[in-house]
Amino acid sequence: MTRSSHALVAVLSVALALAVPVAGQAPVTSQLPTHPQIREAYLAWDRGDYPEALRGYLAALENAGAAAVRRIAGLTGETYRVTEVAPDGGNLTVAPDGRFATFEVTDSEGETESRVVELATGRVVASLAGVAAAPGPSGRVAYLALGSVPDAFDEAVAEANRALQAGDRRGYVTRMREAAWYRVSSLELRVYDVASGEDAPQALDDMVPGTLAWEVDGGLLVSGASRDGARGRLARVRDSGVEELGLPEGYPAELLPGADGTVVIAMRTTPVLPTPPGAEIVAQGMTGVAVVSSRGESAFFPGARAASVAADGSVLAYLRVRERTTELQAVALTDGLVVTTIYATEDPVAAPAVSPNGAYVAFQGRPLHDWEIFAVATTGGGEPSQLSNEIQHDRYPRWVDERTVLAAKGEGRHMRSHLYDLDGEPPLKLFHNNTVRTIAPEYEWAVVPGGRQVLVVSERDGDTVSPERGVYLVHRDRPVERAELVARLQRELASEERLRTEGADTFEPIRAAVGAAVAEIQLERVYAYARDLYLMGSKHITQPGNRAAIEYLETTLRSWGYEPELQWFEPRPGIRTANVVVRIPGTVDRGLVYVVSTHFDSVERGPGADDNTSGTTALLEVARALRDRPMPATVELAFFTGEEAGLLGSREYVRRALEEGKTIAGALNNDMLGWANDHRLDNTIRYSNPGIRDIQHGAAILFSELITYDALYYKNTDAAAYYEAYGDIVGGIGSYPVLGNPHYHQATDRLETIDQRLVTEVARTTAASIMLLASAPSRLANAAVHHEADATVVSWDAAVESDVVEYRVVWSDLAGGGGERVVLASAVARVSVRLPRVPAGATVFVKAVNDRGHESWDWARVEVGAG
Repeated sequence: MTRSSHALVAVLSVALALAVPVAGQAPVTSQLPTHPQIREAYLAWDRGDYPEALRGYLAALENAGAAAVRRIAGLTGETYRVTEVAPDGGNLTVAPDGRFATFEVTDSEGETESRVVELATGRVVASLAGVAAAPGPSGRVAYLALGSVPDAFDEAVAEANRALQAGDRRGYVTRMREAAWYRVSSLELRVYDVASGEDAPQALDDMVPGTLAWEVDGGLLVSGASRDGARGRLARVRDSGVEELGLPEGYPAELLPGADGTVVIAMRTTPVLPTPPGAEIVAQGMTGVAVVSSRGESAFFPGARAASVAADGSVLAYLRVRERTTELQAVALTDGLVVTTIYATEDPVAAPAVSPNGAYVAFQGRPLHDWEIFAVATTGGGEPSQLSNEIQHDRYPRWVDERTVLAAKGEGRHMRSHLYDLDGEPPLKLFHNNTVRTIAPEYEWAVVPGGRQVLVVSERDGDTVSPERGVYLVHRDRPVERAELVARLQRELASEERLRTEGADTFEPIRAAVGAAVAEIQLERVYAYARDLYLMGSKHITQPGNRAAIEYLETTLRSWGYEPELQWFEPRPGIRTANVVVRIPGTVDRGLVYVVSTHFDSVERGPGADDNTSGTTALLEVARALRDRPMPATVELAFFTGEEAGLLGSREYVRRALEEGKTIAGALNNDMLGWANDHRLDNTIRYSNPGIRDIQHGAAILFSELITYDALYYKNTDAAAYYEAYGDIVGGIGSYPVLGNPHYHQATDRLETIDQRLVTEVARTTAASIMLLASAPSRLANAAVHHEADATVVSWDAAVESDVVEYRVVWSDLAGGGGERVVLASAVARVSVRLPRVPAGATVFVKAVNDRGHESWDWARVEVGAG
């Protein structure tokens, strides 16, 4: 079957999964641009022809007006200018007057401090040794500083560790709770003044502080508990003193200041803070929302949850469940606390957010499988308008201004922010990194009052491995200008053209062989494997489907001429499971191994059609296509068990590989390949090694219809076992960290939700990638430089491959200088070359070249020091 006819088999799953509006619908503006040049560029971008799209956008910008500049900026990256505030931070908080914000940073020793940001400049203006910072009006910042911690804290931690070592889990938890109390009870409230630099303590009689919030008029609200832990406390701190505020029975969990001294408090029946050792705390009061008003109009709403208050303090909204119905209720805080039920449904509802002027409530609802964003008037009497409409989750709404809602798209751990307005304009990306390929997951957002700025916490560089997450300030009042946009698009065009040129050059020696192999990969076969595995139900190690899948994989692979190795092991008492591994011996260096792997098990509750039958079927078809195509290095295809039970199969495979002394030079690990949120066949390269990343981009461009993105990512996947044992050798493809599948780890992860075309194109990309890796020299090891008189000596370990004939040495410096040298291979363990003196700060790159013209798939890099 031809690829064009593959489309006929096609996308039933995508059509079935499209979200359908179930309530009111906001006005709709077409996403397709009306400007002819911009429209054609938009369509080229949509089909993944990025060079054509970028050239089209650049042409359109030559005569584009401000509206066109804004549209092109939003389609290709960021619409607004962005300032990097800090390379790491989290727990964002913004002052009510919008002048300052705070975030927290935790060092390698676990100590946390709060940083103060001046929002007018984006500069950090103060660092405070404390937590829970709350910036207030007039440049004051309240925070909790750690006072003198008693010796009992260290004693409790030591006892907890001893209990843990003895296997006493209950004792460990008890001692750690005691330690937490000793630490929390030593916290003291302090107030820092940005203008004067004064940092003063604030006494709180018989109160352990927990949560801080400023009122617009300068009152500081402090909630916590009495020192005996027996009751919740709420106080208002002013320059004139501390005022105790009355609370219903229970414990305050969240503070939401209203207008004119009104305070909204989310209440719990059990303590929020740790309690003293030996304290007998009993549940008291009711879960709900309390309103404490200076006008004497206090109230308690039992069962209320997820409270939100308008920025002007006029309206409170919350959710309340009555039997099977969830009610969204609004309370007029400035008009007698009148309660109105503005929406009721049996569908799941969460995260209500009141607009700044109290006119609307945005919320997330789940009419089918995924969360969508809705908005409804607080006056009631009308149906909600659906603002988002896509099969990825859209969640956590918050208002940017009276007509615009910010919401997060995607799975909860790696999201992307979009703006939706009540007038039906197309959704707008709020934040990006202005690259075509690299993903920038986001984690937190804080809107500055007035909506001119938004703080974002993101891994903007696509590095999800390092613990740092940057803090950025998006300036909605400073749109990207034409000259900036042109420079951005020109940079990305050069990057895309280079990616294609280098990919074509890299694959040229084996292009015909790779083309013949990928042509054997068939959509119909991929679907047939998926149907067979789907009928086995859950393939979790505790379920019968796991053994059935092992037998199916063994039988199928054996039918193609392989001799599968079943790596049986017992991860838990009474449970036996196995990896299934086949080998394609190398023709030149049999002892050098490249691995392609995927896990075949699923979660216990469902069949796992995407996670991860999709990866399994792709690898099966790769195995069939490559069965009679040996490569210079050995290739192993590994089907792992037990990923969903704790990465068990991959760790067992790597344990055995190390035990056998196996040399693994590179690895591709695929996971979750088959869910598509629209017609585009796109997925993410998850890598540790940038050379492998670019090989996979090239493979997708040259040999498939797959559109690829990338993210530095391997943690919490089967790829982690390779990295921990063999280092930076990992690539692969998977939907995470752009995990948009609403069926992830659900019983609804079913066969009909999978786009088998997407799985097939990943299989083609994977086959091409592994053929190149197993045909080229691997990255050279232990590159180093040192200076001798007027020369720089570069050395490295000789290539492990037996067919290397020369080495290519390239150097470049910050001033644009550099050079290149070729070194012939010889029978030495350590290779070196003398270069003209290379300046400090330059980088030297080294690759091996084999007798078929293949260069190493990644450079060995070494920075030149002053020396």
